[in-house]
Amino acid sequence: MRTKSSKPARVAAVIGTAVALTALSSGLTAGQAGAETLSTFSLCSGTATGAVAKWGPVSKHCSYTSPASGWHGKLRVEWNTQSGTNQAACVEARMGKAAHPDAWQGIGCGQSGVGTVKWPANSASNLEVRVKGMGTSLVANVDYFI
Repeated sequence: MRTKSSKPARVAAVIGTAVALTALSSGLTAGQAGAETLSTFSLCSGTATGAVAKWGPVSKHCSYTSPASGWHGKLRVEWNTQSGTNQAACVEARMGKAAHPDAWQGIGCGQSGVGTVKWPANSASNLEVRVKGMGTSLVANVDYFI
């Protein structure tokens, strides 16, 4: 049996769910907040995770269109494992175009690194990043920035 007082509670629950889904789809997570404090001048940042000796799920936080002219065809990607841990990882990235994604390109192994990813002029792409843990830690969490 419904009462008049249950309607405001349902409306509040629907609004709360909509706000939470919007925040999650925007990539607003606890891991990303830490990434922003490490690189305040980055255009975009994200987090990727992988287990030892196995590539983790692909992270797709950054989507842009490269300029049509004057573009050098490379995107600089900086990454690091979570501070205060002994985590180490190998990191690969690529520009994930809708029809034919580029090949994976290694951008380093260890606790941090900087690499470049090929990105032709005048193309819309997502930066895709994947991580494989290495060493003694079972999982590696990597923050990356462009």
